[in-house]
Amino acid sequence: MNELTIGTRIADLRTALNLTQLELAERLGVTDRAVSKWETGASYPDITLLPQLADIFNVTTDYLLRGQPTVKREFYVDYANFKFNDTVNKKYLANGWNIADMKLSGDGDGACVCAILFEKEVY
Repeated sequence: MNELTIGTRIADLRTALNLTQLELAERLGVTDRAVSKWETGASYPDITLLPQLADIFNVTTDYLLRGQPTVKREFYVDYANFKFNDTVNKKYLANGWNIADMKLSGDGDGACVCAILFEKEVY
């Protein structure tokens, strides 16, 4: 764990939300001086604050610590019809999911079953 990386990440996430160090500190119940120390690498946030930081920044604690997104995968199977297309578009593609793999299978009578593996990076 590299404190400079964690501090830089906290500073970047804080500024992306247009929060001052004081505003972040008040949300966490710490001083703005503590936030400043985290961001400069002089100290770490207390481990019990990591879930709160993650919630404020809408990221995972793993992202705070490692700086790498987690890949979430979901498998979807259905008959390929108009309802299928609507579900895929609304539930997955419109919400940041990417198609990692797709398989089509016909039953010989004109019906087509589609299996899709979706992936999404979660920060």
